[in-house]
Amino acid sequence: MEINDTTKISSFYPKSEVKSVRKSSQTSNTSAASAQESGISALQKQDTFVRQESVAPADTGIYSKESITKTIEELEDQRTQAFVSMIEKMFQSQSNSEFLSVGDITKNISLHFSTEDIEAAKESISDGGFYSVDAVATRIMDMAMSLAGDDPEKISVMRDAVTKGFGKAAETLHLKEDDMPDITKDTLAEVMKRFDDWEESYKKTEETV
Repeated sequence: MEINDTTKISSFYPKSEVKSVRKSSQTSNTSAASAQESGISALQKQDTFVRQESVAPADTGIYSKESITKTIEELEDQRTQAFVSMIEKMFQSQSNSEFLSVGDITKNISLHFSTEDIEAAKESISDGGFYSVDAVATRIMDMAMSLAGDDPEKISVMRDAVTKGFGKAAETLHLKEDDMPDITKDTLAEVMKRFDDWEESYKKTEETV
């Protein structure tokens, strides 16, 4: 049955409804035509390439060479500062052990530390002790070599960090660097000697290549 055949429609619907059905039919036909036109329009849009030369690619700089370099430098600075802080604490602890182990301990100090504490301090700075010259120098160089890796240019950075850490330890103890305990100055000298040897090893390697 054709939807537009009002004669046949009237046989199924009362006259009062024929007009309504016809209107609905016309609306459906109009909507279908509109949808078809919209579909064609959409296809045309899909098939159309619009060149937009004026639109520049977004550059946030997150993955740029400059930002990566800056991030690496910041991380290296943070590691170096952490190294300086550790050096400071090592020399400070070594100094405290030296102060505690000296023979002319004042009454004020002896009131705060037991005989066992004093003996332990003496043992820690003796040969083979935790705060001996060799032990502290070895720990410092192990950290320095780990941070520097295989880059000989980092040796000077690590050397400066150790010197800076020693100076900070003196400031914390309210001392001049020359007034620091002998064991700390001996340790610093030993570390500087090991840095010299480290640099020399690179020079020898370069000469043999």
